[in-house]
Amino acid sequence: MPTWSVTLETAAEEAEERSLALWDLGAAGVEVRDGEGTPMPGEAPPPGRAVLVGWFAGREEAEEAAAMTGGRLAAVADQDWGEAWKKGLAPLSVGRVHVRPSWIDAAPPAGAVEVILDPGMAFGTGTHPTTSLCLAGLSDLLAVRPGASVLDVGTGSGLLAIAAAKLGAQPVVASDNDPIAVEVARENAARNGVTIRLTVDPLERITGAFDLVLANILANTLVELARQIAAKLAPGGVVLLSGILGPQEDEVRAAYVARQLRPVPGGDRRQGEWSLLALERPR
Repeated sequence: MPTWSVTLETAAEEAEERSLALWDLGAAGVEVRDGEGTPMPGEAPPPGRAVLVGWFAGREEAEEAAAMTGGRLAAVADQDWGEAWKKGLAPLSVGRVHVRPSWIDAAPPAGAVEVILDPGMAFGTGTHPTTSLCLAGLSDLLAVRPGASVLDVGTGSGLLAIAAAKLGAQPVVASDNDPIAVEVARENAARNGVTIRLTVDPLERITGAFDLVLANILANTLVELARQIAAKLAPGGVVLLSGILGPQEDEVRAAYVARQLRPVPGGDRRQGEWSLLALERPR
């Protein structure tokens, strides 16, 4: 029996949201080809764009998804897509963090902490620039602020929160509005033997202020949540904002400056078309 695929092109900053829509329409798996991660066979998108491929077991649900998303329907020779997507992932080292997929056995470099990850149906493998930028910033900050408290907003697979805990942060709190992501993150935390407080609660219900806040989400969501995210930052604390395309930097930065935060000199990072912004709350 064939497998059915639905392929569509979208703006890079909308890729995560439209991927979730494919999951909601019954996809058994969703592949994001944005030209930034490990090269995969198939279509390569132009700069600033992403190609999404949703895989469906049945023709009827695939046809419905194609109609709802404007995607292109195709029949594909049968194979185990639940396993095939894993072939594009490999161990990755960023800063002092070595990320290893759970199905690959590879020793970490000397001096690196190891994060064993199975992303499942949650965003965050470390291969995308938005995540690797956060890993690099997190690694550097915890080197000079050992034992800092950390809040990871939109944790997805839990990668950043787990890396923070492995690097000595305490306590570590991670939130996501998707219960599936929280469950995946909980499983990954257990796999790595770390203690993280995971919650689906909105930011307003998370108690305390944090030395370091991580938010690797879409730029428009970063702007919408500026008040709530800034409020979770302790005096002298730093927030790392990722998921931002170059032209979106000014708008995102302004939203946080308006909340009495100031840019960290030399703290911003860029990789390709993606940016990470670092801001701090004055003491």
